[in-house]
Amino acid sequence: MFESTIVTSLIGFFVILTPLIFIHELGHYFAAVNSGVKVEAFSIGFGPELIGFNDKRNTRWKFSLIPLGGYVKMKGELINSLEDQDNSTVSVKDTFLKAKLVSRILIVLSGPLANLVLGLILITSIYVFNGRYVSPPIVNSVIKNQPAMLAGLKSGDTIFQINETNVNDFSDIKNIVERSPDKELTINVLRENKIISLNIIPNIFLDQRSKKTVGRIGITAAPMELKKMSVIDALYFGLYDSAKMTLEWFKGLKSMFLLEVNKKEIVGPIGIAKISGSVLDKGFFSIIFLMAVLSINLGLINLLPIPALDGGYLVLFIYESIFKKPVSSKIQLILLKFGFIFLLSLMLLVTAFDLGL
Repeated sequence: MFESTIVTSLIGFFVILTPLIFIHELGHYFAAVNSGVKVEAFSIGFGPELIGFNDKRNTRWKFSLIPLGGYVKMKGELINSLEDQDNSTVSVKDTFLKAKLVSRILIVLSGPLANLVLGLILITSIYVFNGRYVSPPIVNSVIKNQPAMLAGLKSGDTIFQINETNVNDFSDIKNIVERSPDKELTINVLRENKIISLNIIPNIFLDQRSKKTVGRIGITAAPMELKKMSVIDALYFGLYDSAKMTLEWFKGLKSMFLLEVNKKEIVGPIGIAKISGSVLDKGFFSIIFLMAVLSINLGLINLLPIPALDGGYLVLFIYESIFKKPVSSKIQLILLKFGFIFLLSLMLLVTAFDLGL
């Protein structure tokens, strides 16, 4: 349908990311309004306004020229000291920093949480209306002279239990085996309506990606199947897969900081644009799934304790809750500048990786 070009990549980038940014800022907006904080502007994009309107609360809703993000502008400066506000002659009852500490924490936290919840809702919806791809616990092939073959495991065997732990899909088998290098496993399989018990000791294998030793028995998975789900099952697996994505995200973050990740595996704005463009012709549910993944990633990134991100402000509020006073405005300004420089440098680095530099 669409040819993968710069134009379609840009279209895909904005079509997929704009709703995620909107939901993120909407989380901040509703938390602020419910806390009695005046919201002066709600913008998708930065820079000069292209189009907009004022609502009954006199909040300016607008699209701006540079569509790389968005913001909610609340009354009062985030980095003004409380002492400055107390000496001000201007009414500040509806400003951000006059809100209760709990309210300020909720306002900042609501943006990332909105993205995490959206990701869960999108994944669950896919499982309800389309189904979930699962890899059945069936052995597709057995590699010659590997532990599985030597123990008598055959192609077509259905593995339903390992060491008295029930197996639901092939990923369960993979996880158990990888955690058990050089440890005997009792594997129960169903073969031609007969239950057979086999003892297998996984080989020790060095995983180049994680730099850790894992277990391998030498089998491959059967092709994945699309399984229809009830709402309850879809919600359960939506939570499960969202939690799994979150765990993998933290593992990737750790690997990146330890310089253990291949730069080709890092995807930045250009990489996201390319993926977004290519997914446009792969169907509605593929687009929704990509939105879910990016929404979860956006929420997690914003929770990082880096100044200028929501997580950075949360650290400041935790400090205030412990020491009963806010960080001085001068220090906040320094931290904010450092955060912007750090994020800009990180974006340039990731973009360089995207370009293969």
